[in-house]
Amino acid sequence: MIDTEVKVHDNFSLEFKIGFITDKNSEDINDFKINTWIFFPNSLDINRTTYTKDDFYRDVKNNIRLITPVYSLTDILKAGRGPFPRLQKAIDDLVVDPENDIKTESYSYQVKMLVCIVKSALRRHVQLIAETVDDEEKTENYITSFVSDIRSISLQYREMWDELLKPGITDRQREYFLFGDDFLSNIIEQYTFQIMRLLKGKPIFEEVRSPLHKLVEDEIQHRKRRGFRLLNEKDEMHNSLVIAQRNILKKFVESDLFLQVVRKKDGALAQQFYYSIAAGIAMVFATVISFFATQRFGNFTTDLFIILVFSYMFKDRIKEMMRYYFSSKLGKKYFDTKLNLSIRKQEIGWVKEAFDYIEEEKLPEEIRKMRARTSLVEAENEIYDEKIVLYRKWVSLSKKDIEKYKEYRLSGINDITQFNLLNYTRKMDNPLIPLYISNEESGFTSIKGNKVYSLYFILQCKSAEDEYFRRYRILFNRNGIADVSELN
Repeated sequence: MIDTEVKVHDNFSLEFKIGFITDKNSEDINDFKINTWIFFPNSLDINRTTYTKDDFYRDVKNNIRLITPVYSLTDILKAGRGPFPRLQKAIDDLVVDPENDIKTESYSYQVKMLVCIVKSALRRHVQLIAETVDDEEKTENYITSFVSDIRSISLQYREMWDELLKPGITDRQREYFLFGDDFLSNIIEQYTFQIMRLLKGKPIFEEVRSPLHKLVEDEIQHRKRRGFRLLNEKDEMHNSLVIAQRNILKKFVESDLFLQVVRKKDGALAQQFYYSIAAGIAMVFATVISFFATQRFGNFTTDLFIILVFSYMFKDRIKEMMRYYFSSKLGKKYFDTKLNLSIRKQEIGWVKEAFDYIEEEKLPEEIRKMRARTSLVEAENEIYDEKIVLYRKWVSLSKKDIEKYKEYRLSGINDITQFNLLNYTRKMDNPLIPLYISNEESGFTSIKGNKVYSLYFILQCKSAEDEYFRRYRILFNRNGIADVSELN
């Protein structure tokens, strides 16, 4: 199964979060394919000359990581084989033998996984609140369980600290736990404030504001006791350091979910083989001409010299033409790059990606229908045609190899792809233009209009289980992204 989510990452970056989830019923290998057609308006002057394949890959950033195991806030607190019993066992084993590197690594892993699972559960819980924000009864119940569960989770985690004060536990080992504690406090604050922003201005906000505010205040007091950094409303430099520290903490706790990626050129051996054939064909041509000229004009003659020079000139051109021919044929069969994915040197699969411009007549019929230009745009397109690029991905994952990783059952990977649109703004007009409206007293009134450009993304997602399409419109200008919307 393929799960897609599109959002604005920053002013000029669009983020596609694609989840590739292995089929529970499959034996092993799962293949997924995503084709992304991007439609550029002619006014941006995007074409093969001004925007090359290398430019595109410089503007695309991929982060590939394992999907966090799915637990609700309530599930996290359950006994059995949940994250807390696993962490408790890891701590117990560490206390018995604190010098054992394997037990230290296992303990560190369980700390990271617990807080990552909590973060994922918090995000889903806030999404539930956002979806039911107009139903006051449901919203209140969700917030009550949010406050209750997160208090129980933070208390249960922090009660484990006393066991780490026993002799033999190193300061470094204690720091792993404190890193998790600091991160846990950060995400509790982050998602509590997010809930407040969702409910601000709604009647229910006054009813739930007090417990939510108390939750944040208790976290602030805990952070003070632990000596963690706090934001300071009057110290901008200090706040910059807090932001930097939070980013480092995020990378630390999520480090066991990120995959090792080795980037290679796809079909490199095949390319060299066909290039050798091209050189061989050119050499055959030059050799045949040399034999013929020698027999016809003899050795050490002016005519032979001239013919040999011309034969070698044509030999080089033939070689380049054959290389170009084979490159075009290989481009249809092979991708631009291949990313080998590994977890601690255990390969779990690969991702192939390719980029190219395509002509409109080569668009699949369903994609042409989904683009559905207005009659005015179609009229413009007859003169100034849209430029279309196709970004392809083929993902292959081994379910068995993924399931070998540690103790949690992992369902697949998330491919987080960021498209930076800054290069597309170079030839845009000013974002604000003057507009004029009729006014009885002064004759006219001047206002500012916001000029935006449209990008259209159409995604085709294919797996063994299903196939579906998604269509998005991005409005942006030289000030950044103005809107991202999914079109039906």
